[in-house]
Amino acid sequence: MVVGGGPTGVEMAGAIAELSRWTLARDFRHIDPASARTLLVEAGPRLLAAFPEELAAYAGDRLRGLGVAVITGASVDDVLPDAVVIAGRETPCGAVVWGAGIRATSITRALGAPVDRAGRVSVGPNLAIVGREDAYAIGDCAALLQDGQPLPALAQVAKQQGEYLGRVLGEHGGEHREPFRFRNRGNTAVVGRNAAVFDFGKHRLRGRVAWLLWALVHVYLLVGFEKRLLVSVQWLWRYLTYQRGARLIR
Repeated sequence: MVVGGGPTGVEMAGAIAELSRWTLARDFRHIDPASARTLLVEAGPRLLAAFPEELAAYAGDRLRGLGVAVITGASVDDVLPDAVVIAGRETPCGAVVWGAGIRATSITRALGAPVDRAGRVSVGPNLAIVGREDAYAIGDCAALLQDGQPLPALAQVAKQQGEYLGRVLGEHGGEHREPFRFRNRGNTAVVGRNAAVFDFGKHRLRGRVAWLLWALVHVYLLVGFEKRLLVSVQWLWRYLTYQRGARLIR
């Protein structure tokens, strides 16, 4: 079972479904891995709430096509040793993967500034902690509103905040008060083999083209030509053979 219908939960549910149906299909003599049931639970009304509705609907259809049972509008109340409680009902479960968000490090609660339910400390437009103009917070530790909405816990948010704060502290010693402004470079989520969604705001992609673009972007962001070439060859081999990179026996 996967809890959380954001990009992490959607990608994990699709990966588990494909792992059981294809990668592990020939590894066991007495059990059928393809008979494993994958369940994705989302408390909100639909998957991928940060994406346009048409892309979220496409992702849901692709997951169901892989055999994933999708439940929306129901929250997980408790996780038991061999079951989970969903909206008051106990459902047997062998393994639970949590993809419903993160919690900031506990040190944020010791700063004396307001924190949200995820433990993120409130910061001002220049990323200074509220009530502490000599201290700053970025990334998953910072709760910053932009256009009335909290910025998501994404790598591109943390990267842009780090670049902004480094420039401000280095050039102005923290005195420069130009407010931080997050510029969305696009959101993406891989639904499964040959399937992904990309949201660039005005432009949207889905399917094989989005999946190829996702792969190209991730390879491009690697450091060094040798690493890019190695990862590209490994991905191509695993794509053609349906094999995973490591076999761990417990």
